[in-house]
Amino acid sequence: MAEGKRVKLSERTADRLYEMIVEEKRYEPGSKLPNENELSDALQVSRTTLREAISFLVAQGVLEIRRGKGTFVADSLPAGTMDLTALAGVRSRVRAKDLFEMRLIFEPATVALACQRATDEELRQIKKKADRMERIAAEGGDWPLADQEFHWAIIKASHNEYMRRLYPIINSAVNEIMQLSQNRQHMQNVAISDNQQILFFLMRRDEAGARHAMSIHMRHLLHILQS
Repeated sequence: MAEGKRVKLSERTADRLYEMIVEEKRYEPGSKLPNENELSDALQVSRTTLREAISFLVAQGVLEIRRGKGTFVADSLPAGTMDLTALAGVRSRVRAKDLFEMRLIFEPATVALACQRATDEELRQIKKKADRMERIAAEGGDWPLADQEFHWAIIKASHNEYMRRLYPIINSAVNEIMQLSQNRQHMQNVAISDNQQILFFLMRRDEAGARHAMSIHMRHLLHILQS
C-alpha cells in the first residue's frame, strides 16, 4: 500500500478507535484494550496500521502503553481530544481559521526550537528545501508539496517527537484547505517571500526573529484563505 494511503487509513482507524472509546464507551478509562490480533481483526486493518493509529492516540493522551502489560485507555481523557478524521478533512472557512490559529501556536514555537537545536547540516537542508520550493514554483511545478517539505525540515530540526507526530495530521488538513483556495498564485508569492524571511532568521539562530516571521506567515495565509 502506498505510504500516503496507509497514513490516511491509520488516521481513520485512530478516529474509529476514538469513537469506540469516547462515544460508544466500549472501553472504560483505565481498561486494557484487546491484543493486536483481536483489535486489528475487529477494525479490519493490518497490525501495522493499528500500531500507527494507537501512536496517534497515545500522542493525544487517549491511550497509554504500559511496558509488559499492553495498551490501556488513559485513566483521565484529555478535554477536547481531537477528532482526527474531521481535522484531516476540514473544508469550511471557519475551520480554516481554527486550523491556522493552531498553526499560529504550533509553528512559531517549532521554529524557535529549531533555532536552538538544529545541527549545521539540518540548517543547510532547510535552506535547500526553501531554494527548491522557489525553483519548483518558478517552473510551474508542485510548489505546495515543496513548501510542505520546507516546513517538515523545520519540524524535524526542532527535535521534538510530539511535534513530529502532530505535523502530518495538521498537514493533511492544510492540503484540503489549499485545494479550495482561489488565490493560489498570490499564496505562492507570499509563501516564497515569507519562507525567505523565516530562513533569514533561522540561519542566524535568531529565535525571536524566526518566531515572529513564522507568525506573520501564518497570518498572511489565513488572510488569503479568508479573502
